[in-house]
Amino acid sequence: MNGVGIEISAETMERVQTLLANIPKGAERAYMNAINRGLSRVKTAAWQGIKQVYTVQAAALNAATNTRIQKASTGNLAGFVRFAGYKIPLYKFKVSPKQPGGKKLVRASVKKGGGATFESAFIAAMKSGHIGVFEREGRKRLPVSELMGLSAAQMAGEETVSRQVQEEAQRLVNERLEHEIDRLLNGYGG
Repeated sequence: MNGVGIEISAETMERVQTLLANIPKGAERAYMNAINRGLSRVKTAAWQGIKQVYTVQAAALNAATNTRIQKASTGNLAGFVRFAGYKIPLYKFKVSPKQPGGKKLVRASVKKGGGATFESAFIAAMKSGHIGVFEREGRKRLPVSELMGLSAAQMAGEETVSRQVQEEAQRLVNERLEHEIDRLLNGYGG
């Protein structure tokens, strides 16, 4: 996900400046609070979008992802949400068969409505107890390598997901900006 941009029109900025002109740093506080509230929804909206598009297990998505939120301040009205982490094992997506052993071909689907059959892949349980989808790297039994799906950052960057996140964040910031103006005009918010 390259980034979610929130736009505040010049007309809205002028209106906020005029309404909050008598409140010290009123416009900055209103923008800051609205932006930070929008940032708080980005992760939730991204997870919802990912679950609509991809077949990943929620627990695996949470475990493999580190989310960092940089909030806006009155001195710096920029904020961001960064998704980092590692690729999630293919087994944590929609895979069949689910149990190790057997001679069935492995079929996996990372995106809903998609899927592929892996001719040389197999489901196996390692000595550690970890179960995954593996392929042999050579003609001998070993070594094997585990097949991986996508990372949270890759899934959140998918066009449908990022557009949904963008729209949700923009809607919430617009809504919260009106609330923050009312709040500050009524003497709340320090």
